[in-house]
Parts: sequence; structure tokens; C-alpha cells
Amino acid sequence: MNPRHTRDRLTGWYRQWKHPREFRIAPERLDADQRERIVGHLAVLDTALADLASAHADIATARAAARRSAASASAPPENVDTARLAEAATGVWKAGRKLEQQDDGPGRTSRQIGRSVRTARQALQEGIELRIQDHDGDDYDPGLSLKVLSFEDDPALTREVVLETFLPSVYFRGRRIQMGEVVVGRPPLQ
Repeated sequence: MNPRHTRDRLTGWYRQWKHPREFRIAPERLDADQRERIVGHLAVLDTALADLASAHADIATARAAARRSAASASAPPENVDTARLAEAATGVWKAGRKLEQQDDGPGRTSRQIGRSVRTARQALQEGIELRIQDHDGDDYDPGLSLKVLSFEDDPALTREVVLETFLPSVYFRGRRIQMGEVVVGRPPLQ
């Protein structure tokens, strides 16, 4: 036996012996080969844990990027001029209403223009998520986000109803960019 090894064992025994029995640490029962194998297994586990932590970080980064992407897709981009967009939507809406109100009957030109207006409106709704809301005939509630230009008494009415829309409400990607302007009819006050 190696004298240094013997001396280390005796020193370790003395260190344990000077403490009360309940605080003594039992001598190691593994030989050098067993300790080396355990250290090797621990190194493999350490590498596996590091790979797992790296994969977890990659997943968290991907989730955060997906959330940012979804949020930026739903929010209007900063470079979109929503006032001009609302103006264009109102122009399409007005053209459609004028075509509906023509008295001379549906001529060939009117049908072609009407088709073009419907196509433009559908492209706005589907392509850039722009919704144009006409309020004619809708029940009026003071909590609605509408600008009332006037109230008109009408004995034929039993509740408040939007009689005419002067400007439609326009929504871009779910956010209102133009408030509707309407005339509301109501039953006469008794």
C-alpha cells in the first residue's frame, strides 16, 4: 500500500473520530474505477442537460417570435395612412349607394359599374381587412360609437332607429378608423 494513501486514510479517520458519532461521515466504499465510471456518467448527464436547456431556450425563442409575428399581423402597420384609407372606403361606399338609388333602371353601364364597386369593396374587406359598416335601419343605442347629426321625430316609429347614414363606420383590422355619422329617427315624446 502507498504510504501517502495510508496516511490520508488515517487523517480522514482521525477527523471523523474527533466528532460525535452522529456527525461522522462513513468512509467511501467505492474504488477508483467505480468513481471514474460515475464521473463519466455524470459528464454524459451534464451534456444531456445542457442540450435539453438549449432546446428549451430555442423553443421559448420560437414561441416569442410567433407571438410577436401574430401581434404585428393584427396591429396596423405604422406606415399606413388610416385617414386616406377611410376616405377611400367612404368613396367606394358612396359610389355603391348612388348606384342603388338610380331611378333610370339598371342599364348595362350601371351594372358594370356596380360590379366594379362590389369587387373593390370585397377586395378591401378580404385583402387588407377593411370593413365598411352602413347603419341604415339599425336600432340606435346611445352607447354605440356613432356621431348623431340630428334626431327626427317620426310617429310611425316605436323605437329609435338609424334613418340615414351620412358617413359609414370604417374598421381597419378590427380597429375603428372612422366614426359613422347618422340621422336617428325616434317616436315623438308624449
